[in-house]
Amino acid sequence: MLQKGRSAIVLLPEIALTAQTVQRFNERFENIAVMHSGLTAAQRNVQWQKIRSGAADVVIGARSAVFAPLSNLGLIVVDEEHEPSYKQDTAPRYNGRDVAIKRAQLAGAHCVLGSATPSLEMLSNCRSKKHFSLLHLPKRVMDLPMPRIRLVDLAQTPMTQKGMSLLSEPLSRHLKETLARKEQAILLLNRRGYSSFVFCPSCKHTLHCRNCDVTLTFHKSKKTRYERMRTITGKHMNYGYAICHYCLAQTLVPEKCPLCGKGFAMIGLGSQRLEEELAKKFPDARVSRIDSDSMAGKDYYRLLGDFGAGRIDILAGTQMLAKGLHFPNVTLVGIISADTCLYLPDFRANERTFQLISQVAGRAGRSAKKGTVFVQTFLASQPAIRFAVAGDFDGFVRQELRHREACNLPPFWRLAVIVMRDMKFDKLEAASRQMRQRLDAIVGRQRLEATVRGPIPAVISRLRRFHRMQLIVQAPQAATIQRLFAALRAERPIRPAVKTAIDVDPVNLL
Repeated sequence: MLQKGRSAIVLLPEIALTAQTVQRFNERFENIAVMHSGLTAAQRNVQWQKIRSGAADVVIGARSAVFAPLSNLGLIVVDEEHEPSYKQDTAPRYNGRDVAIKRAQLAGAHCVLGSATPSLEMLSNCRSKKHFSLLHLPKRVMDLPMPRIRLVDLAQTPMTQKGMSLLSEPLSRHLKETLARKEQAILLLNRRGYSSFVFCPSCKHTLHCRNCDVTLTFHKSKKTRYERMRTITGKHMNYGYAICHYCLAQTLVPEKCPLCGKGFAMIGLGSQRLEEELAKKFPDARVSRIDSDSMAGKDYYRLLGDFGAGRIDILAGTQMLAKGLHFPNVTLVGIISADTCLYLPDFRANERTFQLISQVAGRAGRSAKKGTVFVQTFLASQPAIRFAVAGDFDGFVRQELRHREACNLPPFWRLAVIVMRDMKFDKLEAASRQMRQRLDAIVGRQRLEATVRGPIPAVISRLRRFHRMQLIVQAPQAATIQRLFAALRAERPIRPAVKTAIDVDPVNLL
């Protein structure tokens, strides 16, 4: 495209991946610009002016880079097109991948969507729409073999020690051998913090967020306070705090349960707990943790540089590790808990689980050294996990599409969700009932083929002090949803007035 005098945009799912990608592109092309929300306003302005003036012909960035003011656009590349991070869930709501396809169409350009685990929507488009074509890469780059994937059924694993151990015996043994060979390992645990919730085994009391309908996650502090603070609930733990991952409210954790006076227990997994266990079991190994708590801007790039240079042996963390990273000396990948996504009450839970296992497995064996992947799970017979371990993408797609078709879910039908919220539940309930009546009236009046469900409480029914209700609209054609919402917009406002957000083609229903 550059030889033809045209320009290109390359979209990445994470800002964190831009450093490695920009480095690769700089080795091959001259006039490159970078656009993402991690830049300061001044830096973004410099890059925007550079693109606008024609001084850059290749733009690399996260989803917002799809709007780069390039002239004579010839190509848009969307890397890891299946990633939910391409969807912006605040106004203006858009999916960077879908905007890329539309912009390419308007500009008469090509759009290349790349993924080792394509989304079911794009696979369906390739089968049903003539302007989509599916290209297969049957072999890995440089003809490397796929890593060997081993399943560890934690339900069948005997408990050899007191307390909870995140590393199974086979994974610990293999990790020891990997470190002895001076090779590196990546361990994934897609949960931040130290434990998922603080729980009293005696009276079953858990610490909840005051603003949201969620339990608080316990985080350990880097520094221990010398004196234990005392409040009306007694003394507090001096080595950590509880935090809500939705509204970011923090609170001290009492040493004793305020209801019954017995001790609290830390339940659930977290990347901090994994880091602590690695330090105990492998005291000589150099371990670093990557998650949004431990990484602040430049730290991430410095840490990846250290890992690439061999100054770190084990990289442990959340899904930030799962995609796009290329380290030839990594021969072992461990997925500590493959079940975390499966518990979410969302129709894409199976697809997300399959994609995450497949993507993080691809970090192993990226050189002549062979790779091994350990997948730990309590649900060894679950289809998404079974297909991912077998590397059977086609088998997974066939089974998942059967379920989706039976339930009229994407990619067979289109979906929209209306989320209504207010601090007063009575007011919200009245408004959401009125919204349902209005939707039913429009569907009946225009004889639309659409199904309306709800109003029902959202999965997280209270968020940042707002109660939340949702209505789900399903229709076989996008045009039906367009007609429905066009008619809804033309009507008078809903009374009582509450905050309303409409999301067409949502990436989740949480």
